[in-house]
Amino acid sequence: MRFLIVDDDESVHLYLQAALASFASCDSAMSGEEGVKMFEEAHAAGEPYDVVMMDILMPGIDGHESARIMRQREKEMKIGQYQRFKLVMVTSLVDDANVSKAFFDTHASCYIVKPLERDRIIEELKQNLIL
Repeated sequence: MRFLIVDDDESVHLYLQAALASFASCDSAMSGEEGVKMFEEAHAAGEPYDVVMMDILMPGIDGHESARIMRQREKEMKIGQYQRFKLVMVTSLVDDANVSKAFFDTHASCYIVKPLERDRIIEELKQNLIL
């Protein structure tokens, strides 16, 4: 499996890479713009990401907009519903507006709230049939 971690906090990248090392290879993007670029490059190379783990609060384009752009690109590439990447929001935001936006606008598979705990992350990914 291939994961793309999009977060502006390097410590989150390091933590998630260590937590997921036995399950997947992980690439990192430090901004929404970089995440979208890496997403497009992976598709162009024929090696799309299976999972995108996305922070919401980032400078530049935020996680909601980045995920929306990625979903739009999938539509443009005519990628079937079951071949699309699984979106995991990883954020400190727990308000109804952000949670609803993640699930209904960009079809997130799950929503993990920071601070991160390895066992909780793995359990959430397994419960949502990502791992």
